[in-house]
Amino acid sequence: MGLFDGISKAFNNKDFKSQDQRVRASHILIKGEDSDEVLTTVRNLLGEIQSRVVGGEGDESLPQVFAELARRQSQCSSKDQGGDLGLFGKGKMVKEFDLAIFPDDKSLEPPIGTVVGPVVTDFGIHIILVTDRDENKDQVEEKLARIDPDASR
Repeated sequence: MGLFDGISKAFNNKDFKSQDQRVRASHILIKGEDSDEVLTTVRNLLGEIQSRVVGGEGDESLPQVFAELARRQSQCSSKDQGGDLGLFGKGKMVKEFDLAIFPDDKSLEPPIGTVVGPVVTDFGIHIILVTDRDENKDQVEEKLARIDPDASR
């Protein structure tokens, strides 16, 4: 198999392509035993995001507001980074979180700048902000390196 055959095979492999998609997201995690209290907190946070970004008189951006609220309210260690979870691929988060970001129907994928939620998981209730979408081009390079040992030189 030649180098170009390997490239063609890599780009035509549907399983391989589905793993190419990556997203960068931030989240606010609210936990608690009292579900009414947790839901009230989530509703209040969503309302604050809405009023400060859409109806706000200031020049606050969604990422700024979201990061501030994450630092103040989130019950996840990511709160120190404004809720930023970094760049991750499909299957790296719990099932419910993953389905919200990577739905089976690609046309339903939330675009950059979208607030998703509430998303209920075993960890609590998440409010998610999609901050970037990317393709993992490293996988193609890794695949080529395995096909052609000289490609890494």
